[in-house]
Amino acid sequence: MNLSLVIPGEKSVKKLKDCIGMKIQSKHEFFTMWKQGLLGNRTNLWTDPFEAFESGAKEIGFREIGKAGGGAWEKVPYQDVWFTADLWRLAGRKFLMDDGAPDWCRTLQGEICRTYRGMEGYLDTIGELPMRPAMKAGHMRHCTYATCKALLEKFMDPSSRDDLDALLELYPDATVEFSCFDIDTGVFPGRNTIFWETRNY
Repeated sequence: MNLSLVIPGEKSVKKLKDCIGMKIQSKHEFFTMWKQGLLGNRTNLWTDPFEAFESGAKEIGFREIGKAGGGAWEKVPYQDVWFTADLWRLAGRKFLMDDGAPDWCRTLQGEICRTYRGMEGYLDTIGELPMRPAMKAGHMRHCTYATCKALLEKFMDPSSRDDLDALLELYPDATVEFSCFDIDTGVFPGRNTIFWETRNY
């Protein structure tokens, strides 16, 4: 496992190795680490609607933060970013904005964890719907180790697979939520996978 894929630098890698077995126990803790790029590849993130508008992204995703059990999520055309931000503020929501993911290129999505049987997860290879709607539509299928391994080898690039292995070693009891695409995406170069969440809560 290459821990330098998570945080570069020898001192940081040593610190991470000393902390193997950690847990991410709250949404706040997760978002703090996710924004810092400590939990694998992610989308570009903004807190200011002006920055989101000026980014050049054609669509802007709004993700509610600080709400247990998963908050609201919405993707809008970039020209609607101001209106949507005002609506979310009026609703009392705290939120992050991002440039979204190339949903039309999605190949695999779901969540993976380690159990006493090895790696298991709920995965969707249909790719027609984002994660939450895909769950509601019944597209997520339980997969045991052999199926998970085969699907990851088929759809996840080697660097992202190293990142996944690093996350599961650092947080062995965590669930890791991700989406794979058939093009490179996110803030880390040469990766086709976005890691949406790593959690123990």
